[in-house]
Amino acid sequence: MSDPGRLDGNVAVITGAASGMGLASVQRFLELGALVTAVDRDGERLDTLELPSDRVLRITADVTDEPSVHEIVARTIDCFGRVDTYFNNAGVPMRVKPMWEATVQEWRAIADVNVTAILIGVRAVIGHMRERGSGCFIVTSSTGGIRPRPNMSAYTASKAAAIIAVQTLALEVAADGVRANAICPVAADTPMLDQFEFGGRAQTIEQLVQATPMGRLAHAEDVAHAAAFLASDAAAFITGVALPVDGGRTI
Repeated sequence: MSDPGRLDGNVAVITGAASGMGLASVQRFLELGALVTAVDRDGERLDTLELPSDRVLRITADVTDEPSVHEIVARTIDCFGRVDTYFNNAGVPMRVKPMWEATVQEWRAIADVNVTAILIGVRAVIGHMRERGSGCFIVTSSTGGIRPRPNMSAYTASKAAAIIAVQTLALEVAADGVRANAICPVAADTPMLDQFEFGGRAQTIEQLVQATPMGRLAHAEDVAHAAAFLASDAAAFITGVALPVDGGRTI
């Protein structure tokens, strides 16, 4: 009997793949047997990753550029024959500040990556999934999208919008056999953490650890395991969830 948690032959597009949660997810999907299109705007870093060339397609692209995302999907289908999983993981943070100090330009830039890229990804891949009668669309949201924090208005608003967008999509495509889910990590010890500083990295980590019941930050691998589960047949009846990966932070 096959293991429903395996991803053998699953074709996955993973954005934000050159570091942090995205890279951990690429590695985990490969461990479980998937074929992966690894996407990141940092092409130089993406090209230096030690990944099997016969199972990984690397694409340098900006997820806020619609033609580029349509090309990602087209190239993946051309290379691997289909797209089973689209993991919209790429995201951007904000420097902590009161809402009234956030600029319109900053708000729009964060919304473009954290929200509008979801729409672009959906427009590029959902038609293909609906035609095939199967597929999984995953988004990296945040605990901030469930339980907002002060001084992070643009970020938390974008992550809350990501959850609602995915849940709406889940309702719209359920009858087509397609699932859509969000992962909501607590702050993780990844390169993005530096951009959330509350007076220095050490102080930031100390505050976040103290606020998390399980007493640590998230690891990139925690998110990778959650994404792999949601993409697998073990989660075949799970759709529209906002899954906290947070050590109890949102309780």
